Parts: sequence; C-alpha cells; structure tokens
Amino acid sequence: MKNILITTDFSKPANHAIDFAINLFQYEPCRFYILHVVKASSFISDDLMNMKPSTSLYSQIIAEDKERLEQDIERLKNQYNNILHIFSPIVDYDNFIGAVKQSIENNDIELVVMGTKGATNSIKKIFGSNTLRVIENIKIPVLAIPESCKIKPIQKILFTTNLNRNYHKNDLKFLVNFSEHYNCEVHMLHISENSTYTQQQERIKQQLDDFFKNTSHHLIDVSKSSFLTSVVKYIESNEIDMFSMVSRQHSFFEKLFNEQKIEKIANHLDVPFLALTDTQNS
Repeated sequence: MKNILITTDFSKPANHAIDFAINLFQYEPCRFYILHVVKASSFISDDLMNMKPSTSLYSQIIAEDKERLEQDIERLKNQYNNILHIFSPIVDYDNFIGAVKQSIENNDIELVVMGTKGATNSIKKIFGSNTLRVIENIKIPVLAIPESCKIKPIQKILFTTNLNRNYHKNDLKFLVNFSEHYNCEVHMLHISENSTYTQQQERIKQQLDDFFKNTSHHLIDVSKSSFLTSVVKYIESNEIDMFSMVSRQHSFFEKLFNEQKIEKIANHLDVPFLALTDTQNS
C-alpha cells in the first residue's frame, strides 16, 4: 500500500490537489494522510483567554480545524467510494515544515502532494512558498499540482537532464516505478550548447537508458536557451502530462527560474511538477 501525504489549507488549489491524487492513484491501494497545519498567527489573545481550562491548550487550538478536516474526509469517502483508499487526518500546529517532516517519518510516506496556484507572474506564487520549502527540505519526491491542470491520466512525462552528474538509483526510483506501472512514455530533455556528447555524458545517457529499460523513453537534444522557455515549449508541443527533474541544491527554483519575461512563460505552467530527491546531497 502506498502512503501518500497531501497538505491542505482548505483552499481551492489544495482541494484540487486532493482530487487529482485520488484520481491518479484510483487503481492502487493507498493510504492518504491529509495534513492541515494550524497557524499560530490565526489566534489572538482573546481566543486564548476564552479557552476552557478542562482541556489542553493544544486540543482546543486544533479542535475547529480538526473537525473541518474530518468532515472533508467523510465527503471524500462518500464521493469516491473506493475500497482501495484509506484516509487519515493529521492536524498539527504552527511549524509547517516540521509538521511535514514529522508526518513523513511517522507514517513511512513515499510521496508528498501539494496544490499550487498555477499561472501567475511570480515563481514563488506559482508553487507557493510552502511548496518550495518542502521541496528544498525533505528527502522524498514532491508532486506539485497546479490548480489549472486537468484531472486526467499521466501518459507522457518530461524529465530534464544536463547529463553532467551521475544519478543514484534512488534518485529516480519513484519516477521509474511510476512510469513502469502506468506505462508512461518518458521524454528526457537535454539542453546543451554542444551537438556531441562527452564520454561522461555518454556514460550518464547509458545509465538513464538502463534505469528506464522497461519504459518507453527517448532522449531529445535541444540547443541551449532559456531553460524554462525550452521546457514550456516542449510541454506545449508534445502534449506532456507531467514535468519532472531532480533538485540539486537549495533555492534551485529561485536560480533556475530567475530570468526575464517570467510572467509570460509562467502562464503556461499548467502540468503537475514532480520534484525528485538528490540522494547524493541528502
């Protein structure tokens, strides 16, 4: 059974991410842990003064959100009525990244799913600060779901690579297993200045071929240009359903997407993004 963590703040993007994940894994046994983190800033001194002394402060702080989350889960159970799926609510307080890490450790989570706002003129707003922080601070794959993306099966996956660093098998484990299980076609996009490969790049290319040996896959070379422009153009022209890459460093999004005309390009980022862990830097 897959253990999947989905974060929610009860917003439309979060609800869409939950629906997307349930549909994506509809034929697999899954336990979905739905996590809501209560912000300390949402309470004022009057709220604290009026709390009942007979119960713990923590219980009273999370009570309202816990009830709302449990109601949402009951709705999901009735709406989807899938005997393969189990839903478990988690309500935590204040520290978002801490709550995500604790949920992962306590429940053997293999994937985190988060909703994003989609098209906007800021890369931080596209993915949300919490999503960026989770990608940079946890050691398992994160699937970011734009609110604008359609709920449909994943058939074509774009994986970007510069062929400059070796991959550990665990780096791509989730992507390889997913593409094999769902019979996906993997497009490996290589953006480069040169038309020929170095010996190291040939070796890494063979490594990727070995990883995806049971999956339909091919490597595509494009001349070096804006990374994001190349990715968006390829997604649009090849009807890609999901975009994936391995995160290599802290703030990689900030550096990667720091380019001109971001507001025009970002309007087209409407497919799920799968951020994979760099085990060599973990």
